[in-house]
Amino acid sequence: MPGGSARGEREGWAFLLADETERPEWQARLTAGYTVRSRIGDRLPNHLLAEVVQGRVESLEEAEDWWTGTFAFHQGHDSVEPLHDAALYLTEAGLLRSARGPQGQEFLQATELGMLTSRFMVDAESAYELAQGVGRLPVPADPDQAEQLLTRLLTVQLPELADAAFSDRARTTLRRVLRHQGRVEQLEQDQRQPDQDEGLLAGELAYAVLLLAAFSPQAFATRGGYVLGIPADSLTGILDEAQRYLAWLGAQGELGTVHPWAAVVAGDLAERIRWRTLGPGRGAGRLLWMCGRMATPQLTPRLVPRMWRAARERGVGAPDWTGTTPPRDCALPPGRYEALLKQRTTGTVLTQNSGSVQVTAPQGAVVCLWNGAVTVRYASDGTPARLDHPRAAPDDPSAGRRGAAVFTRGDHLAAGWLAAYNATGDA
Repeated sequence: MPGGSARGEREGWAFLLADETERPEWQARLTAGYTVRSRIGDRLPNHLLAEVVQGRVESLEEAEDWWTGTFAFHQGHDSVEPLHDAALYLTEAGLLRSARGPQGQEFLQATELGMLTSRFMVDAESAYELAQGVGRLPVPADPDQAEQLLTRLLTVQLPELADAAFSDRARTTLRRVLRHQGRVEQLEQDQRQPDQDEGLLAGELAYAVLLLAAFSPQAFATRGGYVLGIPADSLTGILDEAQRYLAWLGAQGELGTVHPWAAVVAGDLAERIRWRTLGPGRGAGRLLWMCGRMATPQLTPRLVPRMWRAARERGVGAPDWTGTTPPRDCALPPGRYEALLKQRTTGTVLTQNSGSVQVTAPQGAVVCLWNGAVTVRYASDGTPARLDHPRAAPDDPSAGRRGAAVFTRGDHLAAGWLAAYNATGDA
């Protein structure tokens, strides 16, 4: 498709990606005069962030050159103002940082959170609003409350979940699931008809799907292609969308950009939802993470279930084995496997005292302590240390709910009620 640019060229090229089944229909439409409009402008912060992360744009001037050469700009966005707004938004959201050069040029650099956001391919605006929502949540008192708070927040904040559509049969089942907070055993004992839809809030049926994955994972460990009579494929979009954002939250534990409780719970839930057909329960996330890292991307769907089942048959529930011999199905060469072992929190010891925690953690790990919403972070040098909990904010309803967690790049270990996500295992 020919198009112009802001630099005076009379022709340019735009590309429409379609598979073989869609190609004839699009060719017919274009021949008939159908106008294809670029959607880059609809999510400009995402595209600008991706350009910066991939190193194609390093300054605001280069970003302007990129923007003015896009098909979207040619179609009527004849100003760089939308680009400047996108850059400002990304900076305020903590995804980009900018700095003035000696000649007044404004340089752009992705933050660690920005690189994480681009890598997980989550929408920058939705991700920022979700993180803000997590920050407003009270610190939970137990794992059940934590998973209920997080999953409900997802279904309110993410449009694909808030606006999810269901068949009448699925709606009936999910209303019953909602009434029993995702617990199938209670569902089977209660045959009462659910209330009508009038009382449902936006996203509540998607919330029921996530509760089911969190509290009744065995419902997904079926070969029939149905979950409580609902076609499993019809739930895939909801679960996959939730899984990406939960994984994004979980990966922030080491960065300290969300509260530690949210990172631990989200990371565990993300792995459990991703591998839901295995029926993994609470705390399975660490072992699933390890299995995933021991497989190559191409072999992951086949090897992870095999390694998971082999570990569980041996009574292993966590990646804390002491040996350095890779499991039989590990696809990593010896050097990479040994490097992976160093990414674990294995060997961490957290002993809670009144007002402090005795910590032994691997060198380089991040140690987080909290009292309600107030958190502190330390870098471990590998030696034991006694660390004090911070003072809670005077107006914090969660004051007094103290905890501690240790994060490495991918793994975690926590004390208190969050220890439910550590799992246990035999080496």
